[in-house]
Amino acid sequence: MKAKIIKSTTAVIVLLITAISTMGQGIPIHIDPKYGKDSITRMECAKNISLYSEFYKQENYKDALKPWHYVFENCPQASKNTYIKGAVIYKNLIAREKSEAVKNQLIDSLMKVYDQRIVYFADKGTVLSYKAADLYGYKGDNAAADVNAMLKQAMELEGKESKAAIVSIYMQTAVSLYKSTQIDGNEVINAYTFSIETLEKAKAYNKALVNQGGKYKERGEKELENIETALNNVEALFSESGAANCDALIAIFEPKCVENNNNIDWLKKVTKLLDKNDCTESPLFAKASEQLYKLDPSAESAHNLARLFLKKQKFDKADKYYEEASRLEEDPTTKALYYYEWSTLAMAQENFPKVRELSNLALKFNPNDGRPYLMIGRAYASTKNIGQEDVERKSVYWVAVDCFVKAKQADTSITVQANELIGTYNQHFPNKEEWFMAIGTGEGDSYTVGGWINVSTKVRF
Repeated sequence: MKAKIIKSTTAVIVLLITAISTMGQGIPIHIDPKYGKDSITRMECAKNISLYSEFYKQENYKDALKPWHYVFENCPQASKNTYIKGAVIYKNLIAREKSEAVKNQLIDSLMKVYDQRIVYFADKGTVLSYKAADLYGYKGDNAAADVNAMLKQAMELEGKESKAAIVSIYMQTAVSLYKSTQIDGNEVINAYTFSIETLEKAKAYNKALVNQGGKYKERGEKELENIETALNNVEALFSESGAANCDALIAIFEPKCVENNNNIDWLKKVTKLLDKNDCTESPLFAKASEQLYKLDPSAESAHNLARLFLKKQKFDKADKYYEEASRLEEDPTTKALYYYEWSTLAMAQENFPKVRELSNLALKFNPNDGRPYLMIGRAYASTKNIGQEDVERKSVYWVAVDCFVKAKQADTSITVQANELIGTYNQHFPNKEEWFMAIGTGEGDSYTVGGWINVSTKVRF
């Protein structure tokens, strides 16, 4: 009974399609060449289109496959929907398949759907993007070479209309190929440059869509968000790839320095990449950082310059830019870091009161970082000429060790370092007899270390 109902339904559908196709401007199916080579094939194609479409609407992809496949093989020009729906059918079947062998066969069939769609309906760039994204989703880095090649071609064809997600996958596969030694570092650099250029074009294009308003405004706004994410992804992938060494980065950016001398975004990108890859001693970093600060005085650019001049031992300039960086920075943790780094500069200049001042500011903004305590302790331990007696001068080691103890209490990550310092300076505590004879206090008594330190501690030997 069930079989008869299906046959009856099919016959009705065929009659309806035949009748509809003769109406209006449509060409009757039995003489329309896009439905097949002859009238019999064309009518059979119409029947199968209707049949798989019904199953498709019901999300019965398993039963939709056979009639769909007839259309795919015998009337490939019938409709672009054959390929759009065919991809959906195969992806659903792949998701439900448990056998790896069968799943791989279905993936191969899905790839053929994309290939044939390009043959009959063009739009090669877009379709290659779909094909590559799906292949990467199923095969991952095992298909990196094929995916990378497809996406490069797709991006060349799509240009400014390239999708951000596709560019991210392209860069990801390039890095994967480099790490598996299938391509060299120069090819990763080329992939990075091509990715950034493509995203910048896409950014300009989508900004124009947004500015035009109308029906494409929302789409443009969403894609602009995707582009920003992709730009960050590409930068991260490149900088962490291992191919982004200093020589490579300088080779990329040095020739573009003059033309981008007033491009704040470009200068930020360059300084960020050079900084992340420990290329801060290069002349390019210095040039880009100073120009960036001139155009856009910010905490980040001031910090770059401070570290640059610190390495070059130009302490006056480093001091100036650390002051600027600390003043301009709003994030408490980062602000604390700047104060801590600034204290290392003061330490190098043996300005011990300033070391304590800056370290205390660092602790104010980030009390969980023990390093400023270590820095204060070192400043105390390095101080000379405290008190009148030789034994008195050794009292600085008590307050130094007090700081080292506070350091490991505040930050367990530096416990080993703090304990090493405690062990070192414990050995320099005053001699008990000498101390008692000179000062007159004993173990456990309170004592204030004099001079600029002016801090109370406990007497111990």
